[in-house]
Amino acid sequence: MNSGFYNESPACHCEESSDNEGKNKQHYRKPIESKRGRPRGSKVSGTKKEVIDLRSLLTRCAQAMADNNTATANEFLKQIRQYSSPYGNATERLAHCFANALEARVAGTGSALYTTLTSRRIPAAESLKAYQTYVAACPFKRMSNIFVNKSIGRLTREATRIHINDFGILRGFQWPCLIQGISLRLGGSPLLCITGIDFPLPGFRPADGVEQTGRHPMNYCKRFNVPFECNAIAKKWDTIREKNSGGM
Repeated sequence: MNSGFYNESPACHCEESSDNEGKNKQHYRKPIESKRGRPRGSKVSGTKKEVIDLRSLLTRCAQAMADNNTATANEFLKQIRQYSSPYGNATERLAHCFANALEARVAGTGSALYTTLTSRRIPAAESLKAYQTYVAACPFKRMSNIFVNKSIGRLTREATRIHINDFGILRGFQWPCLIQGISLRLGGSPLLCITGIDFPLPGFRPADGVEQTGRHPMNYCKRFNVPFECNAIAKKWDTIREKNSGGM
């Protein structure tokens, strides 16, 4: 360990005069003058930053859009744009994202914006970092995952086959804990089947995203010797029927 930071500060190396020298010298101290009035330079410099309730502006903008009042909605959007930023604090960044969505709603370009966003292929490593940040900032997701995994484990304690239909599987970050848990069962782990369901991606390979997601729990099951089957469905959720299935 580098001791440069953790060691205590070195002793002060002020040189003291000898006794004889101290006796011979007389130290002169300037008398303290009383000052009246405000000291010079004590005035607070800079302008005070104006506080804006971005949440209220976003709500009022959305209400104006719901009432088909486009002029008022645009005025609120101008104010939101003025006080929001993609590089500001958390509130300013969130307001910027909502402003983009509201602007797309006013202009009728929501479908094009969604297509542009979904066409971006985000690497799994970046998704994992974002998910870790989200879970660290909001523990409710972690608690819900724990509750669901515990419930599945308790209800399937005697089962030899577990089939999970995961709507909106994304990267499947929830299931490694469940896989590790059922791998410790006495008598061997049951067969785990996960059907991952997500929206199709634009392009010639609409199921590519959900198929890649299925490979992550598959590799995890190999690591813990859990029999595994996986199906991938890339369709809109309201079109899913019990007969829909697809192998990877």
